[in-house]
Amino acid sequence: MFNPLKRGKILIYSFDNFDKEIKVKLGFFHLSSCSGCQIAFLDMFEELPDILDTVEIAYSNMLTNRKEIPKLNVAFIEGTFSIGFKHHIKLIKEIKEKADIIVAIGGCAAFGGIRRLNVGAQSPQPSHQASIPITELDYLKGKIKYVIPGCPPNPYFLYKFLLALLELNEEFLRPFEHMVFSTFASGYDILMEVVNKGLCTGCGTCICACPTKALEFSKRTQRPTFNKLLCVGCGSCLAGCPQSFKPYPQPVYG
Repeated sequence: MFNPLKRGKILIYSFDNFDKEIKVKLGFFHLSSCSGCQIAFLDMFEELPDILDTVEIAYSNMLTNRKEIPKLNVAFIEGTFSIGFKHHIKLIKEIKEKADIIVAIGGCAAFGGIRRLNVGAQSPQPSHQASIPITELDYLKGKIKYVIPGCPPNPYFLYKFLLALLELNEEFLRPFEHMVFSTFASGYDILMEVVNKGLCTGCGTCICACPTKALEFSKRTQRPTFNKLLCVGCGSCLAGCPQSFKPYPQPVYG
């Protein structure tokens, strides 16, 4: 058993003190979304026993009865932030105060996702309500360390991310850290940033990653085609593309 300690922007681990067991405290929070991302975490049940002696689920609206948010090492947030919604404002302020780092999980929290199309609240008092991803909140800049794309993310993918976070596998975590500063979210970006720049190899990974089949493979061009009507802006395609996060500079035209 190793002990997680906080130092700087991420977690480090100390093997020095075995007399007192310390667990990484995780919190899961829900804003405006379908809760599918948090359910995806629950679907990790086959793998969870491997890490339950290392982590503690300290807060979750689905898994715990706690009313007060405790001090957390990592806060996972799903869903978009509703501008002007007092509950969201209060919750975000409290999470920023209580958590060491924040992870935006799912297309809604990371890029806006399908919530970008939100035009109002429910009747009988419909009113305009704008929703934005938490990555666009200036208030949280520097606090959000990683973005996990998907609608929802694959449970095994989430497990591998959590394992990499616990083991400080920086090579695995680097793309998730990079996406905090990215606005890429849809098949448009696969076409503009990969295909149109000559980087596409025709591997089909983006097509396999898309949960709505908005991307299809063209036998004529040996490249993906994009149907914007099916896209929910979850970012899975760009995150899955092996050409998206190459270390060499991508060409820029115009």
